Amino acid sequence: MPQKICPYFGKNEDLCDVGCGYISTHDVNMIIRYCSSDFCSCIKYQELADRLPAGIIPCAH
Repeated sequence: MPQKICPYFGKNEDLCDVGCGYISTHDVNMIIRYCSSDFCSCIKYQELADRLPAGIIPCAH
């Protein structure tokens, strides 16, 4: 079963600050649009997945 929540969500402000600390209205929109349902389409997720070591579950293509 594919992962439903972005593996970077709320983990590290230096990588992706969505879900960390204060949550703005922009963050809420990002969480709804990408983090909780379609993180494979998120530009930030794609950038992080490309440059970080293996260990994060890749998106199925």
